[in-house]
Amino acid sequence: MSLTGPLFLGLVVAATVASFVALVVLWPRLAGSDLSHVAARAGLLLGVNALVLLTAATQVNAQFLFFADWGDLLGALGGTAATTRVARGTSASEAANKPVQGPSAVAGETPQLPAGAIGPDGVVTSTVTGPLSGITGTVVVQLPFGYTDPANTSVRYPVIEAFQGYPGGPTQWIRNMNLGGVMADAVNAQRMRPALIVAPQIEIPRGVDTECVDGSPGRPQLETWLTQDVPDWVARTFRVQGARSSWATIGLSAGGWCAAMAAMLHPAQYSAAIVMGGYFRPDFGPFYEPYPSSSPLAARYNLVSLADRSPPPVALWIETSHADPLSYGSSAQLLKTARPPLSVTATVLQHAGHRIGVWEGLVPGALAWLGSNVAGFRPSR
Repeated sequence: MSLTGPLFLGLVVAATVASFVALVVLWPRLAGSDLSHVAARAGLLLGVNALVLLTAATQVNAQFLFFADWGDLLGALGGTAATTRVARGTSASEAANKPVQGPSAVAGETPQLPAGAIGPDGVVTSTVTGPLSGITGTVVVQLPFGYTDPANTSVRYPVIEAFQGYPGGPTQWIRNMNLGGVMADAVNAQRMRPALIVAPQIEIPRGVDTECVDGSPGRPQLETWLTQDVPDWVARTFRVQGARSSWATIGLSAGGWCAAMAAMLHPAQYSAAIVMGGYFRPDFGPFYEPYPSSSPLAARYNLVSLADRSPPPVALWIETSHADPLSYGSSAQLLKTARPPLSVTATVLQHAGHRIGVWEGLVPGALAWLGSNVAGFRPSR
């Protein structure tokens, strides 16, 4: 019996309805004031409420796949999950460090940030208007430890552009996933170099699952804003490296798709992407259609086809699971088609759902992979 299948969900709903009917029928018989009658009434009320909560939890889980199956649920409770690691294409270091001609953000002279712009936790929140896309949105930047130290005024840093899931906000990687804290641990352990975390808003308009794509004329140009306007603003505003080997993306769920799309379609800007529970074709909700399904844009955003037709020199680190239908289908297809100069390093879990609890434990290893293979993120000895 599937954890998310109609039989189990139907049985839970039926049990909830039956318990409510039993409560209504039996309540008059339990009207006494002695201890046994009070305990019976309390037990019925608790049972009905517990089943109502279970019904809500199972329905939400079926929709969002926090736990994909019984094995996933047991693995989460026991802290274990069977894992397979797969590598396809060329090596990650060869893909990430290959020179690529094309447009990219140019790091120039960097002005001093205004007084008070940096929060006590090293976070800068700005409203950015993109001249190429015409989009105005929020960008949250977490500076690495030591960025404001006068001794480091000549130091330039690599950049990780972080994409949140849907629904979510640009602080998801910084606040919920604690990417800055995990990165600081990796830096202290000499597994990677300190980097800026740049987290742009991707729901523009707010609440819309844009999938980070450029729409037809008149629709928001999210890809342009995220991959050109935001990097250009970062390069003008902060002390960052300009080489592609110093720029990478990271994302989870829908943000994983965005991370893969940004890197694979803009290899002159990004050398690597970390994709957690992501996918390789956009998955729009029922209320947003940025372009017709037969348009050239639809073909542009088929990354599985791109990997087969014209693989870019990009290093991908991906996590997926056999039990994650949102991620696994296109991820498995990508692994089948990937060839040089693309590199794909995959962590495939046997029983894992689509939830932050799975991805949190994988972040340290993914950052170590980045520091080991991508020149701009390698620790300075």
